[in-house]
Amino acid sequence: MCRYAQAINTNNRREILNNSIAEFINTEIIPQGLNRNVRSWCPSCGPDRKKQNQRTLSVKVNDDHALFLCHHCDEKGRVNFKEGSNMEYDYEFEETNVVSIDSTKRDAAPVEYDPVSEDFLSWLSEERGISEKTAKASDLVTSNIWIRGRGEEVPCLGFRYLHSDGSTAVKWRDSDKNFSQTGSAKELWGIENFKGGDLVICEGEMDALSYREVGVYAVSVPNGAPNKPSTGTSSRKYEYLMSARDKIESADRVIIATDSDEPGVLLAEEIVRRVGRGKCWVVSYEDGCKDANDVLVKLGKEALGSTLIRATPWPVSGIRDAKEFRESAISLFEGGMDRGISMGIADLDKVYRVNPQTLTIMTGIPGSGKSSFLTWLSVNLASRTGWGSVIMSAETPTEIHVLQMASVYLGKPFHGEYKMSKDELDVALDWVQNNFTFLDTSDTSINSVLERAAISIMRTGARIVQIDPYNFLTTAEDGAEGVLQINKLLVGLKRFAEEHDCAVILCAHPTKMYRAPDGSTPSPSGYDVAGSSAFFNIADAGLTVDRLEEGSSKLRCWKARFPWIGSVGDCELHFNPHNGNFSVDYMGGSHGKAFSKEPQENFDDFDF
Repeated sequence: MCRYAQAINTNNRREILNNSIAEFINTEIIPQGLNRNVRSWCPSCGPDRKKQNQRTLSVKVNDDHALFLCHHCDEKGRVNFKEGSNMEYDYEFEETNVVSIDSTKRDAAPVEYDPVSEDFLSWLSEERGISEKTAKASDLVTSNIWIRGRGEEVPCLGFRYLHSDGSTAVKWRDSDKNFSQTGSAKELWGIENFKGGDLVICEGEMDALSYREVGVYAVSVPNGAPNKPSTGTSSRKYEYLMSARDKIESADRVIIATDSDEPGVLLAEEIVRRVGRGKCWVVSYEDGCKDANDVLVKLGKEALGSTLIRATPWPVSGIRDAKEFRESAISLFEGGMDRGISMGIADLDKVYRVNPQTLTIMTGIPGSGKSSFLTWLSVNLASRTGWGSVIMSAETPTEIHVLQMASVYLGKPFHGEYKMSKDELDVALDWVQNNFTFLDTSDTSINSVLERAAISIMRTGARIVQIDPYNFLTTAEDGAEGVLQINKLLVGLKRFAEEHDCAVILCAHPTKMYRAPDGSTPSPSGYDVAGSSAFFNIADAGLTVDRLEEGSSKLRCWKARFPWIGSVGDCELHFNPHNGNFSVDYMGGSHGKAFSKEPQENFDDFDF
C-alpha cells in the first residue's frame, strides 16, 4: 500500500478539511495513483443535483499536490500533500485557492456575451410565454457556450447573477435544456432589484420570468432543488438566504413558488425553516402543471396570477377541512410515525428521541450532570446525523464548552497526562466550528435570544436550540406576575420550535430539594422546576438527569407528549469523566471512539 493510502486509513484520522471536495480527493482519488488527470462526480454540488453522478469534477494529481475544479458549481482549489506533520499519518492535506486547474477547461477565460438575441426572444415568446419586454427588462444575455453533454459550442441563453461583493456569474441553457455556468452563482437571481412588497422565490429562473410576465417581481434560487433534506451546518447550499436577509426581512410576505414535485417540496421546507413560518406563504398549481412556467404556457397569465391570490400561509392558519390531511394521514398510516433522531443507544431511544418542533425541559439537582449530558447529546447528534446546534450556555465559559465538545468528539480528554495532541485539537475545533453556533450572554432577554437563534438557523441550518439554564432568560414584561412570565417564555420557545422546525432544549434548575431521612435527595420532575407547573404542562418532553454513583447516571423521562418522542421510564448510562461521553459500557469512549455510528438494536419492533 502506498504511503498516501496508509495516511488515509489511519484510524485516528477524523477530518483534515471541512471542504468535501478536498476530503474526496484525499480518500478516493489519491490512493488510486499520482500524476494523472481524473474526471469524477462532485461531492460538493452532486448530492443536490438531479443528475448526481454527472462527472463535472476535474482533478489534476501531481506528486505533491492536486488541483481541482467543478465545471458545474465552479468550486476550485489546491490540495497540498504537506510533509512534517506531527499527526499519526504522513501527510496533511491543506486547501488553498487557485486561479485555474488545467488548460482543458473550455470556458476558463472570461465569457463575452451580448444582449438577448432575436432567436431567443422568439423562442421565449413561442415556447415559454415570455415577452420581449420581460426578457429585456430582466437583462438576459446570449453567447456561444461549450455544452459538455453535446460536446460543442452552441447558442445559449444566459441569466446574470450580480452579487453583492461585485462578482458576476452567468447560468447558461440552450433550447434543449442543457446547462452550463460561468462563475459561481451564489445569491438569489434578481434579488438586487427587489424594492419591497411580496418577495416571490422560485426554483428556477424561467419560473421567476413567468411571474414577472404577469407583473409580479420574482427571484430564483441559484442552485435548484435538493433531492434530500439538508444535514449539517456546513452545507453552503442555502447561503443565499443569509445574503438576502435584509431584503427578506423587508418583504411583506415571502411567497414560496417552487415546483410541485418532491425536490420542490423539500426546497420549500428548507426555505421556510430558515426564514420562519410566520413570514412564508406557499402557492399551489393546477393539476397537470408542475411549475409556474407550466401554468403560464398551458393556462395563461390570469391563471398564473391567481396562484398568488390563492397563496396560503405556511401552515394554513384557522379552520381547516379534514380533506386537507387525507393524503398525509394515509402516508402516516402506511409508513408509520417519524420516531425522531436516534442517539445510538437502544435503551435511551426507548425513553427519549430528539424531534423537531418540540420543546424539551431538562432538569436535575446541581451536579447531576445535566450540562454534561446535553453536551454529549449535541456532539452525538451532530456526528451521527449532521444536526447542528445553536447554544446559549450561561454557566460555562464558551472556550471551556468548546474544549468539552472537542473532548467528546475525539473521545480524549483536553487536559491531563493523556490529553489530545494539538493537531487533534485543531481537527476537533474545526469540526465544532462547522456544527455549532454560540450565543453570547450580554443580552439574555427572550426576544433577543430567539432573534439571534433565528439568524443562526438561517445562516447554518441548525436543527437544535439549547438554552442552559432557564433562569438566565428574561422577558420584557417586568411588571408581570412570575407565573405569567414563565408561561409567556415557554410558549414563545415552543412556537419558535414550530416556526423553525427545530428542537428546543431548555435546562432548568429545580426548587430546593429536601433530603429524605436516609440522606438521599429525591429526583425532581417538571413540577419541581422553580416557579411554575407550566414546565410540566407546556413541555413536549421532560427529562431528569440523576447521578447514581461515580461513573453512573440515570436519564428519566417524566413526560412524552407523543409516543414517537419517547415514553415515561428511565435509562441507566455510564459516564466517562475523562472525555465527557455517555455509553452503556463503563468508561465509554476511552479508546478514542466517542460513540457508535450505528444503533445497537433494530428499533422497528418498538411499540409506537
